[in-house]
Amino acid sequence: MRPNVLIALSLTVMLGACTQHITIVPKQVDGFAPWSNEVPPHRLAGGDEFDLKFLLNPELNDAKLVIGPDGRVTVPLLGDVVAGGLTLPEFRKKLQDGYASKLRVADLDVVVRNYASSRIFVGGDVKTPGVLPLQGPTDALQGVLMAGGFLPTSRSSEVVLIRRRADNAPMLRTLNLRRYAGSADMQDDLPLQPSDVIFVPKADIAEFDLFVDQYLNQALPFQKTLNYNLGGIGQSLF
Repeated sequence: MRPNVLIALSLTVMLGACTQHITIVPKQVDGFAPWSNEVPPHRLAGGDEFDLKFLLNPELNDAKLVIGPDGRVTVPLLGDVVAGGLTLPEFRKKLQDGYASKLRVADLDVVVRNYASSRIFVGGDVKTPGVLPLQGPTDALQGVLMAGGFLPTSRSSEVVLIRRRADNAPMLRTLNLRRYAGSADMQDDLPLQPSDVIFVPKADIAEFDLFVDQYLNQALPFQKTLNYNLGGIGQSLF
């Protein structure tokens, strides 16, 4: 039985020379798994490119095969094969099984050209929220900077990061990117993984609560524009 994750966020209000710490009532959130730094395997998706290499049947070699938006790819002899959602070893095994009835020896390899589906989602109180390509080692602060950086109203000390485990369960943690930017504190230097979601909240706790509710209810289509209302004012996450 998975325990509920209690998220307690604090809002710091500057009043002249004094600092007052206001404790927000913890919000009980169901559905998030305990955080783990284990890197989940990449799962193939639309746009990923690869070469197909046969050891004993080079005439079947095919270069630059591209997985379509529906997760399917057309390969020699087998036609359309579902690749989306599979890890590279799982996809290779699926092809070997398929070619077992077509070839005497189904000895083949899948050589990835480009993980075009490697991307992150950055939303909230940043200058240019949206879907961004993940190319090379990138940490959370760099991800925010790729989205134009923080707005003056953002709460950079409590940036939300959501990641999917290997079993697709969502995990959530907060990062103090203000501290990292000022002191390079390594506890907040977290390398990003494909499909990570970064959300930069404003000082208003209601925005964070709404974001979490929408994410857990799967009402947050990251590939599309999501409009929501905060205090009667329409805003866009992505």
